[in-house]
Amino acid sequence: MKKSTLKSIKGLSVATLVVGGLTFVVICCEMINAIRGKNLIPLTWNPDIKGWQIFIFLSRFVFSAVLFIQCCIFLFRTNRGLANGEIFPKSNISLIRRAALVATLFAFADCNYGAALNGLSEFKLDSGTLLAPLVILLFAGLYKMAYLAAEDSKLAI
Repeated sequence: MKKSTLKSIKGLSVATLVVGGLTFVVICCEMINAIRGKNLIPLTWNPDIKGWQIFIFLSRFVFSAVLFIQCCIFLFRTNRGLANGEIFPKSNISLIRRAALVATLFAFADCNYGAALNGLSEFKLDSGTLLAPLVILLFAGLYKMAYLAAEDSKLAI
């Protein structure tokens, strides 16, 4: 592989980590400001659904953190694999599949964050909550096919 290609992959990896990290920081700041009452829309605790509200807030935080960690692991494995001459590390296939599950849970919590913030006793399930994880699962399948093609080309040489 060319040095310029490796350099581009490393640059994109760093950019991905920066964007992912900033997204996680924004989510944390939103939650802290909502709890402290310094958000544009102040947090309204509803005693009837307080458990649901806490669940949504914690889920949004935890699943965004897990997604960021999975992104870091994916990029680490990819760059380590490239250094060892492996274009598509097999271990990333299961990681991408797990990321689809985590993305589903995060999307559900994120979709319901506004209602929980306002103390509304409703929950939403929009198309993005189901569509984004489906796209990630399709990407996992594509990644697996690329891995198998790379393995086949190693055997042919």
